Amino acid sequence: MKNKRKIKPVQDTSATQECYTEGSEEVTKVVGLVRRGSTYSLRRRVPTDLVEAVGKREITISLGTSDYKAAAKRARLETVRLDVEWDNQRDALKRGQTHALASTVSEAELRRLVLSDFWSSQQVTSIVRVETDDGLTNLESLEAELGGLETGDPSSLAGVFAHAKTLILEGKLPINLPPDWKIGEHLGAFEASPELTRLLELLRRSDVEKIKRLIDRFEGGHGDNAFDPLFAGVSSISRAPSATEGITLGDAIKRFETDPTRAHLGDTADAKYVVTFRTMKEVIGAERHLASITRAECAAVQEVIAGLPANVSKLKPYANCKTMRAIVTKAAERQDRLMSPGTVRVYTHTLSAFFNWAIRKGLLVINPATRLAPAKGSAEVSRRPFTVDELNKIASGLPEWSDDGRLPGRYWVPLIAIFSGMRLGEIVSLTVDEVAVRDQVECFVLRKTQDKSLKTAGSERVVPLHPQLKQLGLLQRVATLREQGVTRLFPDLRGGTQDELSDLFQKRFSYWLKTVLAINERGVSFHSFRHGFRDALREAGVPIDATRALGGWARSGGVEERYGQGTRPATLARWLTEVEYPDLILPPPV
Repeated sequence: MKNKRKIKPVQDTSATQECYTEGSEEVTKVVGLVRRGSTYSLRRRVPTDLVEAVGKREITISLGTSDYKAAAKRARLETVRLDVEWDNQRDALKRGQTHALASTVSEAELRRLVLSDFWSSQQVTSIVRVETDDGLTNLESLEAELGGLETGDPSSLAGVFAHAKTLILEGKLPINLPPDWKIGEHLGAFEASPELTRLLELLRRSDVEKIKRLIDRFEGGHGDNAFDPLFAGVSSISRAPSATEGITLGDAIKRFETDPTRAHLGDTADAKYVVTFRTMKEVIGAERHLASITRAECAAVQEVIAGLPANVSKLKPYANCKTMRAIVTKAAERQDRLMSPGTVRVYTHTLSAFFNWAIRKGLLVINPATRLAPAKGSAEVSRRPFTVDELNKIASGLPEWSDDGRLPGRYWVPLIAIFSGMRLGEIVSLTVDEVAVRDQVECFVLRKTQDKSLKTAGSERVVPLHPQLKQLGLLQRVATLREQGVTRLFPDLRGGTQDELSDLFQKRFSYWLKTVLAINERGVSFHSFRHGFRDALREAGVPIDATRALGGWARSGGVEERYGQGTRPATLARWLTEVEYPDLILPPPV
């Protein structure tokens, strides 16, 4: 039974509190603490004498947490901060300022203000013709001005402050300024707020960026490339940055997941975002405005992911963990092996890719997670192709591993990988109908279907059969299965879905590779066949457009690649005949 005792409300408009005991622990309730979705917020009524200056009767502050105790602690701190702020506002009004502080200005709001101001300056700069007669003199002047800004010269910084004051007054921003000096009046000490200090630094960077772009124009450049990452994507030809906080993180994730322009991506690509999005919602909060998310919060998301155990979804001890932090805590207690740095890097890339998507959709201006992925360490081993000796070990062992052809999938899958460079998931899920004639050439026709996903848009392709595969009897196998009415090219492989087929084959192949063939060096896996195929294409002198078409690798995006329908299968077949592996000894047909 809870024993509740009231506490006398605090005077004026401070948040009131009440306490009750639960067991032996006293819990303090904060009046004004409300839950919006999964995140707590603090609602405060603006004092009557400040309503006109503030421009609103109530202020709502997101506390960025779904934990009640943490929210209560933050709410009390925000309450004290608001009380102090409102006292300062009253003092500012008494000094004759025409507006007072409504609330603090977030980092995201300051960035949007500076980016919008910078964008406006670039629209003017882009139409001003640079005279060349005295260009050297102007260039020297710009370089001197740049030096002053970069070294913190007082005269240069005075101009930055004047610019900041104009933006604050015109935008009626809740940032306190020193009072205007009057003759005969003594000015007391003025302590700049963190918001004013941050705004001045952002404007200094903006002025540096403007001058560097002007210098670039003087030297013959177009002046639209960013020197400071803060201004990447903002130029004389870009759209104006968004002026509002806009969409929340939760709504942005929902839009991302249902975006039809991403429909070409497979389930494997989407699966990588599950952990990322779950962690983002937990650490940052689904109700947070997307534009207000900071780099520090993205780093916090990355740190939680880095603390997860490897293959966590397959480990039963974690099945009942409700949160990602609970999983991290249990992993530390159990001392389980954590995700590899490479896996953490993959998840960090998905984090950055999500923000890049938001930028393309006009929801963001700056990617807070750019270049956040950890660098590759010297201890990490990159994947490599198989050596010829290793390929010969594999080829000579295929008849026995496939039980002399009674398990044909084990025989054919590695051979197809050697001579096509196809991914494991693409090969094990092949159907009889996906071996077809195109342009009078027998080909593997890879298309996304309801049962098959492909890694990228470029993965949809036509790959001619290499002459060696025909010589080993692959077409005869296709004809036999077609006559029998069999759908899958390798029905002996276990697994129902494409992911199951790929996962089970990968495990069996890796076990055979290491325990039977003694090929157990780090950096080799089934994917090494694809690396070897890429090297073979390079050695054969296959043009880059044909190489990309055969392997399904991403295009460079050049203008010329948007014309035509791509390389014909007959042309690809001619190039494929040039691909060979010197000293490779093929196994006998089975």
